[in-house]
Amino acid sequence: MWIAKIELFNFKSYQHQIFEFPQPKGGRNIVLIGGMNGYGKTSILEALYLGLYGKEAVEHLGRAGLKDYIGYRKFVTQALHGTAVRTGRFSMWVKAQINKTPAEGWEITRTWFFSRSGDWTGEEEVVIYPVRDGIRGHALIAEKLPELLDQDFIPAHVAPFFFFDGEEVKKLADQGRSDQIKSGIEGLLGVVLLRRLKKRLEEFQTHRSSGIPALDEQKHRELFEALSKHELEYEELERKHREVDEAVRSLQTQRTDLTNRMIGLGAGAGDVASAADIVRQQTEAENELRVTEDALDEIVATKLPFHLVGRETLEALSQQIRAEISRESWEERRRNLEPEKSMFLNTFYKTNEPPLEPSLTGDQEASLRARLDTAWESLFYPMPQGCAETMMHDYLGSKHLTLLNAMDGLRMGAEDVLGLIAKREALQKRIRELVNRYTKIEGVDRDGTLAKLQGEAASISAMLDQKQPELGDLGRQMVALKSTIDQERALYAREHERFVQANPVKSMVARAERVCNLIAELIPQMYALKVNQLAKAMTSVYKNLAHKGQIHRVDIDETGKTRILARNGQEIPFDKSAGENQVFATALLAGLAEISGIDAPMVVDTPLGRLDSTHRTNILKYWVSNKKRQVILLSQDKEIDQGTYAALEAHVGKTYLLQHAEIESGVGRTVAAEGRYFEEATV
Repeated sequence: MWIAKIELFNFKSYQHQIFEFPQPKGGRNIVLIGGMNGYGKTSILEALYLGLYGKEAVEHLGRAGLKDYIGYRKFVTQALHGTAVRTGRFSMWVKAQINKTPAEGWEITRTWFFSRSGDWTGEEEVVIYPVRDGIRGHALIAEKLPELLDQDFIPAHVAPFFFFDGEEVKKLADQGRSDQIKSGIEGLLGVVLLRRLKKRLEEFQTHRSSGIPALDEQKHRELFEALSKHELEYEELERKHREVDEAVRSLQTQRTDLTNRMIGLGAGAGDVASAADIVRQQTEAENELRVTEDALDEIVATKLPFHLVGRETLEALSQQIRAEISRESWEERRRNLEPEKSMFLNTFYKTNEPPLEPSLTGDQEASLRARLDTAWESLFYPMPQGCAETMMHDYLGSKHLTLLNAMDGLRMGAEDVLGLIAKREALQKRIRELVNRYTKIEGVDRDGTLAKLQGEAASISAMLDQKQPELGDLGRQMVALKSTIDQERALYAREHERFVQANPVKSMVARAERVCNLIAELIPQMYALKVNQLAKAMTSVYKNLAHKGQIHRVDIDETGKTRILARNGQEIPFDKSAGENQVFATALLAGLAEISGIDAPMVVDTPLGRLDSTHRTNILKYWVSNKKRQVILLSQDKEIDQGTYAALEAHVGKTYLLQHAEIESGVGRTVAAEGRYFEEATV
């Protein structure tokens, strides 16, 4: 397999760039991408990690020699190109196409979405397309990506063996070779995941083991037995229900076949059994037709004329009627209170206490009466909102509300009329068909064929009459039992939770403890499965890369401690120079890649670093040794110079030269020139 294409949009210094790579063949398995420091070489490596593995990539960047300390959210936010938001581009994406064969591959696109302030919103989208003969197939769900990468490409925990920074991975050797060996094997065997699981199980144990309440174990057992019994009964009811349902469906199919045969002989559809039945159905259809036509006549006579009046006119009439109803209600209230007014005034004038000193004159008394009348009338004027100013329809008397309800009942849609018309046409057609069948059946009924079919149909109908109630009864039993099971299951779940907390030996806590113990025992044993294979693979690579000709083999024990042995078994001291560290790290990664069993491409940033000429030559020979494995090298001009390029050129299938320009303060743009490399190296 090989990486056929990498496409970057708004990623780091790339506004939009497409890299296309050929299939390794004819000995040309090297892709060479040249660029000065800071021009975007490492960004290509990071884009592969983030595009393929998303948040999971952050866990593995450190082992690949990349920055892994800033976290996924910050990494994504900082990766957005500096001009994206200002120019109205609020997304960033990485697309990679991985080919298994020239005709078959996968296209994976991961897109991140940003706010107007340039912060990642936390939303990302993964789209996966199978590609066959250059044509996309149907998109797969994003959840398929980890499975796809595990089965057809490189799992995330193994990726650092194939995608890494050659300059930075040498620092892994500074941690001590046993740590590096352990780190590599743990990545290969997924031990990191096992340790994480063990940690979570231990936290689970601690949390669940505190404050455990007491429990009636007998009650727990009885609940479990009752629930199990009812679940078995439900399964048996389900089985019977399926059998009866299948029998009903079979009988219905047989009855349909017989009905179709009777129709072919001139009988009617459904349960038509004789000429008398046809006459009965015709009578029923004619009665229904009369009802339908009466309904149409009623619409035409009572409702349709009102629909010929403009909508605005009807609405205005309706509003006026409502307003007049409101006014009538107000006036009735005022009339009902009028006697109370007279009673109040009489009582007022008859009251002598407290006495008025001096007594009111006749004019003062008249003024007081007028003021009381005015105050009383102010309770009712002006009229409340919604009352009609003018009674235009006072001729209706008390019939205002009756008219309003009648108008509401006049509403009618076109669907009502069209539905009745369609029903009338269908009934008329049905009556014509019944008349034609009646004519045919008079002749067919005489030879006994139809009578025989009718007898079979009657027998099947009788069986259906027996089976269908049985099916319904089984369904009702299932519903009732399901309700009981749901209640028992909820009760059992509560009791079982208490049981889990109160009984460590029989609980999930105990199982978690057993799993933790198993993991603790398993992890040391797992090293023994792979250290011998790794030692053999490392020996082969290391002997080809290192200066020392006396190296016989690399020995790794179960703790990860590594010794370089001469042919006589004596240990050769390990040189801690930068070059030897990089050679050691390269041999380790190459060995891990080999024993992983994955035939995948390699992407190496700064592949030669500060290696001397012999080490450079040896590592380059290693990169080209497997002519079917694609190797993408991200190099600056001092690594693969004119002489190195000349030695490598016969194996190079594609080159790019990264060109960078500053477009504003602190923001640059990288463009890759296809078919070019550093000019002095390609002269």
